Amino acid sequence: HNHTNQRAMIAQNTMSRASSVRTHSRLGHALAAPRSHAAISARPRLVCRASDDDGDFESKIAALKLSKKKPEKRVSFEERKKEQKAKAAAIAAETTSGTMTTMSEADWAGETVFYEGAPSSGETAVNVALAATLVWLPLTAAALGRKLWINYKITDKRVCVETDSPFKKESLNVGYSDIVRVDVVGRGVGLWGDAVITCRDGSKIEMRGLEKFLEVKKYIEERMPTQKQRESSEYYDPMAE
Repeated sequence: HNHTNQRAMIAQNTMSRASSVRTHSRLGHALAAPRSHAAISARPRLVCRASDDDGDFESKIAALKLSKKKPEKRVSFEERKKEQKAKAAAIAAETTSGTMTTMSEADWAGETVFYEGAPSSGETAVNVALAATLVWLPLTAAALGRKLWINYKITDKRVCVETDSPFKKESLNVGYSDIVRVDVVGRGVGLWGDAVITCRDGSKIEMRGLEKFLEVKKYIEERMPTQKQRESSEYYDPMAE
């Protein structure tokens, strides 16, 4: 009889717990439903709309792909050298035309000397020092010959390179109206330099180991006629005095 009463009490407790669980579950659902609905209704909405810019964006991407260039091939030393020679030839073809004016002593009478001297002593000293390598001996001999027998003279009427050696005596004189280009390269940490003067007929005059090479370049270019001045009859020629 006692066992029967205990079983009945256990069954009654189980039923009461189950009913309470159902009640709490229903209350939870009833309370949660309005909250979730309110949260969903309060959540911001993202609306995507198609625009005309999308087509432009795609076209821009396509244009960028087409505009991309393939990486350039590495240029070899020989190809670079040929390209430089072609550029130099093109410049010479554009800047040189006509014949040179023959000069005499009467053309530079009363001239004012801007620069006069032999090649730089620094160039000679460097070449003599390098003679110890034996391979440099020909260049050392050439530098000594320039120092002993060559003289440069820059005046307001001409550029002159005089050679007075036992083997050759020569005097190159060119007026500024016949000069079309001057190029210089610094040597010896800029203490001296080499200059190349391009004349109207395409010939070139070299001045190596020239001191004050930048000042000489500027002085010559200030007296060179421009292309318009060459074509004009009003061009002032210093040799005409």
